[in-house]
Amino acid sequence: MLFKGFKRTVLIVLSLCFVFTAAFSTPVFAEETTTSSVSDLQKKKDKIQEKIKDAQEEIDKLSKQKDETQDTITALDRKISLLQDQIDLLQKDIDNLQAQIKKTQADIDRTEQEIIKTQQEIDQKQAEFDQTFADYCQRLRAMYVSGHTSNLEVLLTSIDISSILTRSQMIKSVSKQDSNTLDSLMKKMAEIEADKAELEKKRNQLKADKELLEKNKQSLEENMTQMQSSKSELDSEVDKANAIMKRLKDDTSEYQEKIETNQAALQEVQRDIDAAYARASRGTGSISGSRGDGSHSGTLSYPTYSRDVSAGYPNYSSGRYHGGVDFRCPSGTKVCSAADGVVIVAKNLNYSYGHYLIIDHGNGLSTLYAHNTTLLVGVGDHVSRGQQIAYSGSTGNSTGPHCHFEVRVNGTRVNPWNYL
Repeated sequence: MLFKGFKRTVLIVLSLCFVFTAAFSTPVFAEETTTSSVSDLQKKKDKIQEKIKDAQEEIDKLSKQKDETQDTITALDRKISLLQDQIDLLQKDIDNLQAQIKKTQADIDRTEQEIIKTQQEIDQKQAEFDQTFADYCQRLRAMYVSGHTSNLEVLLTSIDISSILTRSQMIKSVSKQDSNTLDSLMKKMAEIEADKAELEKKRNQLKADKELLEKNKQSLEENMTQMQSSKSELDSEVDKANAIMKRLKDDTSEYQEKIETNQAALQEVQRDIDAAYARASRGTGSISGSRGDGSHSGTLSYPTYSRDVSAGYPNYSSGRYHGGVDFRCPSGTKVCSAADGVVIVAKNLNYSYGHYLIIDHGNGLSTLYAHNTTLLVGVGDHVSRGQQIAYSGSTGNSTGPHCHFEVRVNGTRVNPWNYL
């Protein structure tokens, strides 16, 4: 009977060993990815969408009128500007999502490697535990065979492995080797439990990261689809505005005649510009210009959304010299810096270039923006590529709204198309 009881106890102990191999821990979830910056970005997108809706309602209202007017162009331009803002925000959101996806994928790869390593460590410790425990059970059996029944009575009344190990430590008759074996078993049990808890934690983290990755990929796809749609709508509205403007102001030849009759004024302006370049190259005043070969990393960005050229470089259709490119666009259109730089000229004239700016981009390269209605920056201001610097118009010697754009190297006009 006593031997049968011993067998039952050993079976209980072995069963409990299997129980200890089960993983247990509290789930750990990924941190919230919706930060205040993401929330602010969504608010801006929603606000712009509302403004686009209002602008479209105004366009629909004007389209019901029999005649197309400058108001129609202005309304279209307002929507175009809002669509561009929407595209910029979508691009920013896409950049953020791509960065998050890259980081999350790296986290997933690292966690998967850690899971493999942790599982290998658990397997090794479990094998060591099983072997030590088997040896210890063999020791108990030897004690029984040798007649140490008084000690076994204490062990065989234990209900689980923890009781067996604890009571065994209390038995005075066990050898020092048995005591060390018990300590080793207890330590390995604790290590295995801790490792399994950590393994479960990593598995939960892996699951959360994979869910986040899929969510971000879906959001990325949605944003890219929306941005493509916005770009298509933007192109369509630009075509409409340019077509209406061409019907209302098909007077490219009149632009040419006006400019040609003011050569003296242009020469005077050129002298002023040359003086400004000279001051800038010496670093006098509040600005510090540059000289060089005019080389530039990458291309310059267009100064406006319009690609409708009313006069190109280097000549008008008549063959007369024209030192820049004229982009036909409605008054009030955003005029943006073609690259990072510093404003070295900002003047408001009622002739020639009208309200115009010159921005130094370094290495002797500069750009000029003329005939604006309003200048938004002044001499000495640092500007960045794509930053709005003015509103287009028809100031100075101009008979219709457009943006006159020049590229200069050390003050000398060169072909803008080599840089755009």
